[in-house]
Amino acid sequence: MKIALFSAVAEEAGSWAPRFHFTGIGRENATRSMLDFVTRHQGEEYTIVNVGTVGSHAFPVGTILSIDEIVSAGSFFNDFRMLPTHFQLPPELDVPHAILYSSDSFVTSEVYTESHLTSMKQQGQCFDMESSASFSVAERFGIPYVSFKIVSDNLDVTIDVWRERVVELAKKMDSYLEKLLENLGAEVI
Repeated sequence: MKIALFSAVAEEAGSWAPRFHFTGIGRENATRSMLDFVTRHQGEEYTIVNVGTVGSHAFPVGTILSIDEIVSAGSFFNDFRMLPTHFQLPPELDVPHAILYSSDSFVTSEVYTESHLTSMKQQGQCFDMESSASFSVAERFGIPYVSFKIVSDNLDVTIDVWRERVVELAKKMDSYLEKLLENLGAEVI
């Protein structure tokens, strides 16, 4: 099995950064990066594994999540559900499952009104800025897409605090990825 590891930025990949592909922050950057990658790898069989940080109102900081569904912010006219694939994992690698809401900005009360934030929380348990675009490109090209995220905040910090936390969180995700890829016998491309 071949796997292409993706994250928005190198800080999220920790010591695994040399083995990752980076999309940049935001949906437009993710779309462009993913299109470039899948174009260069046409005809190859692989699974995209998206790894990164999320804010969450439902899980504590440091929780690794497996994403069951992605909701695209501002796209209430979608006629499809974004349902990532899952690996069959042994119990020791099983993590909580969540619905991810993919928005255009860092999700805090400083960015959104309380009423809008409440509405978003009803649609997702965690939040990022790239997953809906990354998934959409993978699905369009028929590439399996799996997503693991680690909670970096509870929608209560600034981007500066995120930058401080991401280094330690990446170490935890690195350890999980090492066990995951060993279990899968996967080759990283």
